[in-house]
Amino acid sequence: MEPLRIYVCGAHSTGKTTLARHLAQELGLPLINEVARQVMAEMELSFETLRVDLKQVGAYQKEVFRRQLNVEDQFPDGFVSDRAFCNLAYAARHSNALPEILASAEAKNYFEHLRRHGLVFYVRPHRECMQDDGFRERVAWDEINRIDGILDFIFGWQQIPCIGISELNMKDRVRTAHTAVRLYQRALAARPASKLSLNASEGEIAAKLGKLKKAQPQQVIPKAKPEPHEKPHETVHSRVADGAPSQRVPLSALWSDLA
Repeated sequence: MEPLRIYVCGAHSTGKTTLARHLAQELGLPLINEVARQVMAEMELSFETLRVDLKQVGAYQKEVFRRQLNVEDQFPDGFVSDRAFCNLAYAARHSNALPEILASAEAKNYFEHLRRHGLVFYVRPHRECMQDDGFRERVAWDEINRIDGILDFIFGWQQIPCIGISELNMKDRVRTAHTAVRLYQRALAARPASKLSLNASEGEIAAKLGKLKKAQPQQVIPKAKPEPHEKPHETVHSRVADGAPSQRVPLSALWSDLA
């Protein structure tokens, strides 16, 4: 069976790390900690510096993205990652580096990898989760929502299937996540194993994905139809307005995009 690769995405101060740690422990998978902290320490940077020096923040965000890909590649048998491409939202907000990052072959391959080989959880903001630990990006409700909005745009733009985690209570979050994992494992059981490397060339990526597409059984789960006037990705994750969770699409309805 294909390895289980789980990504917990979202803005800062949303409870991603707590959920990622729980999933890693319960599933017996290695946890990939947030790489941004390590990169910041190695580059001897601070948030104060990054807010005023566009050149340094650009170099920092490029390195964070590169490091994320390299660390994931060290765990071919599966993992739980605290974040994935989340730093791109901060790159868009605080630097001019995003176009260069997105134009790279690594970014294109990575998004294709997430679409086909990852279970992505998208944790939405709640005021009650706001916490200043002395390291995080400025803990202000408006700023958290700006980052969340950029991430929401990236999910839709890149058509990355995801499971929205809008609950505030951790018990409810864990229940939703475990239900999704069970459904995803059932879908993976029908797929041939893949040892796809994130550093593979575009030609190798296309060749392997073409073979996988032909090998997958047809119509394992019926395709769910999006509601009128909604983009396909919007049926995949729930949305919030002003911090209040909206109605969530049942997992049974959205899972067809992940199977």
